[in-house]
Amino acid sequence: MVQLVVISAAWVTLLVLPCARVMLRRPAPRRSDSGHLPRRGSTFRRVPAPGRLPRKGSAPAPWARRPGAPHREMRRLERDMQTVDVAARLAALPPVPIEQLAYDLRRLGRERRSSPLRWSEAGMAALLQAYDARLRLACACLGVTEHLQPLQGVDREIERVRVESQLEAAGLALRD
Repeated sequence: MVQLVVISAAWVTLLVLPCARVMLRRPAPRRSDSGHLPRRGSTFRRVPAPGRLPRKGSAPAPWARRPGAPHREMRRLERDMQTVDVAARLAALPPVPIEQLAYDLRRLGRERRSSPLRWSEAGMAALLQAYDARLRLACACLGVTEHLQPLQGVDREIERVRVESQLEAAGLALRD
């Protein structure tokens, strides 16, 4: 008898709740005389396209117009970062040791050949970008010419193979 009550309650719940939800929801907005639905305000903020300046009078960051100490610090930091020359700062960094480059190239090469990232297009693109960056650094350290940056597709893959063979000829072990 108890099982019958429980099963009946479950069936009633499964049948009544969706119907009650439909009956209790808000009515659909009425169409105007022109036959169109009324416009609702948008919930997203328009962001200017890359390379375009924001509209006149719009703030470049959400904290730019807010008063207060934390926002003042953010405005000051943003203003200071505009005067920093990133390329000069990167050039002033000490060079990466060739042993570290060799280790990174071996690790990235292993992942490139046998990683589950092979199946993800975005993951594979990021892996190849990191591998190419390390190849360029190793070429700069050992004086090998490379042209990886301007190439795309199969041409870049061929150049990658050529650079790897040149680096191995220069004494850098790329495989375990």
